[in-house]
This record gives sequence, C-alpha cells and structure tokens, in this order.
Amino acid sequence: MEEVREVVVATGTSDDISELPIVVDLDDTLIVTDTLYEQIVTGLFTRPVGILHAFFSLSKGRAALKAQLAREIDLTHTTLPIREDLVEWLHHQADRGREIHLCSAAAQPVVDAMAARLGIFESATGSAEANLKGEAKAAYLKQRFPEGFIYAGDSAADLAVWKAASGIVLAGVSPSVAKAARNLDKPIEAEFKNKQLSSKDLLKALRVHHWSKNVLIFLPLIFAHAWDDLSLIGRTFLAFICLLMITSATYLLNDLADLNADRQHWSKRNRALASGRMSIPVGLALAGILLAVAFASAIVLAPAFAGALASYLVLTGSYSLGLKRVPLLDTLIIGVLFTIRIIMGIVLISQPSPAWLLTFSVFFFFSLAVTKRHTEIIRAGVTGEAHSLASRGYRVEDAPLTLTLGIASAVASLVVLVLFIIEEMLPASLYSHPQLLAGMPLVLSIWLGRIWLLAHRGHMNDDPVSFALRDRISLALGGIVFALFLAAL
Repeated sequence: MEEVREVVVATGTSDDISELPIVVDLDDTLIVTDTLYEQIVTGLFTRPVGILHAFFSLSKGRAALKAQLAREIDLTHTTLPIREDLVEWLHHQADRGREIHLCSAAAQPVVDAMAARLGIFESATGSAEANLKGEAKAAYLKQRFPEGFIYAGDSAADLAVWKAASGIVLAGVSPSVAKAARNLDKPIEAEFKNKQLSSKDLLKALRVHHWSKNVLIFLPLIFAHAWDDLSLIGRTFLAFICLLMITSATYLLNDLADLNADRQHWSKRNRALASGRMSIPVGLALAGILLAVAFASAIVLAPAFAGALASYLVLTGSYSLGLKRVPLLDTLIIGVLFTIRIIMGIVLISQPSPAWLLTFSVFFFFSLAVTKRHTEIIRAGVTGEAHSLASRGYRVEDAPLTLTLGIASAVASLVVLVLFIIEEMLPASLYSHPQLLAGMPLVLSIWLGRIWLLAHRGHMNDDPVSFALRDRISLALGGIVFALFLAAL
C-alpha cells in the first residue's frame, strides 16, 4: 500500500477544519490514472472513428470534448485503479461523520460512475458547460461551501483550489507542486504519495525478459554456416537491436490496448500501465520513441529488413486491435510473428528462404502459443473464474480442443524437422557427422512432451519460451541439442 502521512497542524487549527467537508478530485487523485487519457486510448483501439468524431467537438472547448468522449467511449469504471490508501482514509473520515464530495473536471457521466462505484460521496460534480478545473473549480467550491472545505488534489491546476480551501490533502503530487502547496500556508491534513515507477517496473513493461525470443533472427545465419562473416554478424546484431526496440514498443502498445482486460486478470493487473505506476502519456511516448528510432535505423541498415519490421508491426497491431480475441487465430498469429523473426534473418543474409525452417517454425510456435492458452483454460476451470477467458474468446470447455491442436502441431513440427534432416542435412557436405543430427528431434520431442504435460496440469505460469530459460531441465535439453549440432559439424 502507498505511504500515508498525516500532517500535524497547529493546535486549534486542526479542530477548526476537522469537521469541514472534504472535496476530492478524480483524475490522478482518487484514481491513479486520468480518465481523459483512458477514454482516448480505449477509443483508439476500439472506436477510432468515435475518437475522431469526439475531437471535432474540441472547437467548442475541453468540456465539450470530454462530454463527447463520455458518449462515444464507455469506460469500465469498476477496473480503474483507485488510490487505495486515500480511499481508506476517506472511509475513515466518513465514518467520523464528515461529508465527502467528488468534484472533477471529468465529464459528469464519468464522475457519476466513479461515485457510484465507491458509494461514499454525498455529491458528485463534473464538467458540464464549462471545464471545472483550476480557477473555475475554486469559484464553484467557494460558492458551494461558504463555510469552508478541505480539498484533495494532485496537480498545479489545483493550486488555485487549495488557495480557496480551508485545508489541503495532497495526493500523488510532484515535489514542485507539494512545495507550492505548502507555501500557501494552509494546514495540510494528509498526504498520499505515489508508488514510484521502479527500474524493475520499466524493464517488465518493456518485456526485457522476452528479448531472448528475438535471437531467432540469428538462426538463418547459423544454418547458412556464415558465422565467420564478421560483416554479416554485425549487420544481424544491429538488426537484432532494432527488433528489440520494436518488440518492446509493441508490448507497450498491447498493454495500452489491454488496460481493461489486464486489470481484471489475477497477475496482469500488477503491470506498470494497468496499475497506474506508468502513466498513459509516458507509455505512448516511450513506444513512439522506440518505434521511430528502430525504423530509422532499419531503413539505413537494409530497406528489406525495414519492410519485414513493418510487416511485424502491422500484424502485431492487428492482433492488439482485435484478432487476439479470435480463438485459435490468436495463437496462429503468435506462431507467425515468431516466424517473421526468422524471415528477418533470411532477408539480412540475402539467401533463399528455407521452406522447411519456416514451416517448422509456424507449427512449433503455434503449439507453444496454444500451450499458454490451454494453461489459462485449465486454471479458469479449476478456480471457477471462467470470466477471465472472455476477453480472449475462449471457454472452459475448449480445453480438449486446445490440447488436441497443440499436441498435433507439436508432432507436425517434429515431422518436418525429421524430414528435413533425412532429405537435406544428412546428404549435405556441410556436416562431418550428420547422423548426430538425428538426435535433435528426439530431444525436442521430450521437451515438448514435458511442456504439454505441465500445461495440462495447469503448472505453466508463463509462456513456454520464458519458462524454458528458467527451467533447469529445459536448459539441459537445449544444451544437448546444441552439443549435437556442434558435434555434427
């Protein structure tokens, strides 16, 4: 829980304000996000035409924009992250008999919905004809509460309101705003600090732990036995860096698209964006910077590679915008996205695409993607939380189907690998002991069998690739495959 600091004020002053009504701001105060940004992001991914229509009303003022957004975009108010320690304090004050009021520059329907969710407010006031912010809010509250009021806010715009208030509650304010508020020489009744975005939060948001998936870009170089070409290795490494930036940016955009669903998920609700520790503007800006730098670098490196990156981004965007809600197609797209990573490597070495490698990749990674969905289905059935599958379009009764398709795809990938070894690798002159390559499908089949066994038991808590990088048995089996490849050279 966030830190709460009660500020002791001078004797007499505290008694004078202890019974005054408390007026609470909504955005970044009562909740740790901004409903305007929430509506814009939700609309961009679900109703882009509605967002465009809403922005036409901006000529009539910010209040008109907010009202139109409220009509176009229906926020799921029950999932917006609240400032829990502030709400707990407000409940305590309400139990003491103090009046609690909600007053925000957000549109009235948004304010009403949040007030109904918490059920502690005597009144809820939002923007109607005028944008209820800063001086306008101060004037309204002075007229509404002539005997005085305590105001809980978060931003520089609230300084005008604090100036008119009898006391101050600080909620997630910056150091500069906190200093300015204290300089008003008003009693500060309580202060609630934000949870800071840690470096760990940032790395998780960028999915650094998933960067290992991008090493697939090196596979074509390895199978082409071009590891002695330093120029090609350098180009591939630079492309790898570009791919890291693209994948991190797409993960950020996907998190923005999934805010509502993530907040209802047992573990994803703790992600930086879903929890509010990373603000929506920061997430958008970071994703934009990564995309711009990656594409600029890719175009300089190789236009064809930039085209492959663009294809990856378009497919990822389509996935985030709705295809991820189509059962089985979502997992197929994940398999294709892994395969595009390999295609990027093929483009860089300027050699014909090995059909076997791409076919193997699609089947193999489709199976692994289905593994993750199957685990979620099994867990939902055990815990009785079938609603957690709704955002993906799956049902608990789909478990036999995902099990069958996943294992069948795994077997298909092994068949493709065996045929390739028999038809191409064994007769080739690139290997001194090609017969050793025959052990690779066997080891891989053991790993796939173990992955599916764990998934069916509901023990696969992460995607299989990330799991393999932390699992000793998986690492050992991977080491055996690598040793067989080296011994065959």
